[in-house]
Amino acid sequence: MNIQILPTSITVLYLLLCIGIGIYAKRLEKSGTSHEYLTGGGGVGFWVNGFAIFAAFATGGTMMGNMGVSYAGGWGYIMAYNGGVAVGYVITVFYLAKIFRNMSVSTVPEFIKVRFNSKLLNIVIPIVLILTLGAYVVAQMKIGDLIGERLLGIPYTWSVVIIGIVYIFYTAYGGMKAVTLTDFFQGLLMIGVVIVTGIIALMYGSGPIDLYSAAQAIKPSWTTSETYPYIAYLGAFIVWATAVTVLPHTVMRIFAAKDEKTGRASLTLGLGLYIVTCVVTLILVVGSTMVVTGGIALPDADTAFLVFLEELTPSWIEGIAFAAIFAAVMSSVSAMLLALGAAFAYDLIGTVKPDYPEEKKRKLVPISIVVFGIITMLFAFNPPALLSLLYSAAMGLLASTLFFPLLLGVWWKRMNKEGALAAALSGAISYLILFFAFDLPALSEIVYALPISLVFAVGVTLLTPEPTEKELRRMTIAHQREFLPEDIEPVEPI
Repeated sequence: MNIQILPTSITVLYLLLCIGIGIYAKRLEKSGTSHEYLTGGGGVGFWVNGFAIFAAFATGGTMMGNMGVSYAGGWGYIMAYNGGVAVGYVITVFYLAKIFRNMSVSTVPEFIKVRFNSKLLNIVIPIVLILTLGAYVVAQMKIGDLIGERLLGIPYTWSVVIIGIVYIFYTAYGGMKAVTLTDFFQGLLMIGVVIVTGIIALMYGSGPIDLYSAAQAIKPSWTTSETYPYIAYLGAFIVWATAVTVLPHTVMRIFAAKDEKTGRASLTLGLGLYIVTCVVTLILVVGSTMVVTGGIALPDADTAFLVFLEELTPSWIEGIAFAAIFAAVMSSVSAMLLALGAAFAYDLIGTVKPDYPEEKKRKLVPISIVVFGIITMLFAFNPPALLSLLYSAAMGLLASTLFFPLLLGVWWKRMNKEGALAAALSGAISYLILFFAFDLPALSEIVYALPISLVFAVGVTLLTPEPTEKELRRMTIAHQREFLPEDIEPVEPI
């Protein structure tokens, strides 16, 4: 396969830009602390943070995997999935963002540690995060294969390695500031490509109604809700309605904003951009692709967007679109890698070794990012099919573990560490049993696991002692105002 000169040149320039941003972000560091590294030091404005949030959620799955699911199984199922994302944003904006910001913590596990002060819980949560986010990253890396085959003309292994080196470098070197700046540019590029391809799709047809009707006539199942059992639609919705609220890069974006109001507003902007992307790609772009292909089954449904680009767009737009796909992969992968590094060095090691020096912890975070980046690259050499379903299943496990400890920890004063631990363990164990031991419809495991987690959370909490006022002090302050350094009291070791 020959290298496509123009698309390849555009993509290479984009990758070099990401490396340059990583170097620039490193030079902007002031204190050099773990908190600054993981939050970017705060101070990120509305537009930058909003586009960065959009880029972090508009993954390789959004740009390609979701379209593959829409092409193969109908747009209704994947829209249920994205409807859950929208609800998750709403929950985060109105019920969690202010409290998280006021807590003055850097990560989800740190919130759990401050709220419940349970050593076992502080070990379980980072481990679950490492496993689920690792699966998320592996799923995203499948895009390296698809782009490498069509654009660079190189073997899959080398494609993954090249992409991996770039995102591992700028994430480990520049931290959250580099991730935020690259995500901002990636978000601009991605939404630009979405709008342009949407216009091309409409030009190919005679308007949205005629295009939709033509695709429906070719493949009636594309527009029906009978492709999967109804519980699968419900599961897809619940997975993302809950996962968005507990994903580390959602919370870390709130901390990166210059204030709580900006954090909430930028989440809203990210949601709006995401909704536009879903409607354009899952209906207009996939509909026109179906008309082009005649609705035939593709060898790999995840290539539906690539078929659209090759058949309907000029070379220069195809090149920019390829760069946007790389952007979608790297924006989410870099955010997840940063969260992985934080979960290991800042949360897990910080719990096992409470006296671990801040300077060593700061050095361990980028090292952890490099190690996890290499591990996920190795696993990505054998990529999955329909990557949206793979990483959604991992997010189902994460949500089953964390959703109720997080939500009830914020809003139910009676919630204690025993109830939080019971909720996390029962949710995770029941989800894994249902996933591996039963042949359930895709993503439906959470329909059962989440209520089990809630029952254990409430039941165990009511059967065990109430938390003390001292244990609740930081949370009580966070409901009123920002927790300040002068509010800190010495905490006894667990």
